[in-house]
Amino acid sequence: MAERGKSVLKEGMEKAPSRVEEAPEEKIIKALMGDFPTAITDFRKLRKGVVRARIERRDLLKACKFLRDGLGFEHISMISAVEYDNRFELVYHISSYAKKLVVELITTAPLEDPTVDSVSSVWGGADWQEREAYDLMGVKFNNHPKLERILLPKDYLYHPLRKDFQGGD
Repeated sequence: MAERGKSVLKEGMEKAPSRVEEAPEEKIIKALMGDFPTAITDFRKLRKGVVRARIERRDLLKACKFLRDGLGFEHISMISAVEYDNRFELVYHISSYAKKLVVELITTAPLEDPTVDSVSSVWGGADWQEREAYDLMGVKFNNHPKLERILLPKDYLYHPLRKDFQGGD
């Protein structure tokens, strides 16, 4: 008979792991919070395989490099600019196919200074998406290799998806 509180395994039986393995989403959250403790806010798991975090724009490029080099996120599938009354939000969907995870990073820029660092040096696929956000919303991406209009004529003066757009010539 086994002592109280101790179990005896029958021959051929495996012992269950002593601790439950962390979910992959939790590992990503802990890793990013560990490297960017003051820059990341509002971190949460949205659903299985998807986490969202808000990050200070000054740390966006460093966090993206960490996601690629340190955590294996090899693809950026979307960059979207959204204008609110007092700010722009830039939303980045970054994927790891091996881990079957998506990180949604959101950063903000004030209306009077709509600039963020380009992540096209981290993921080449960001190049045209940043150009689109510049062309239609007027968001400027620091150190972008070719930040110019991609949809509208090069001499067009306006950014037609901005709330203050009234139409042009």
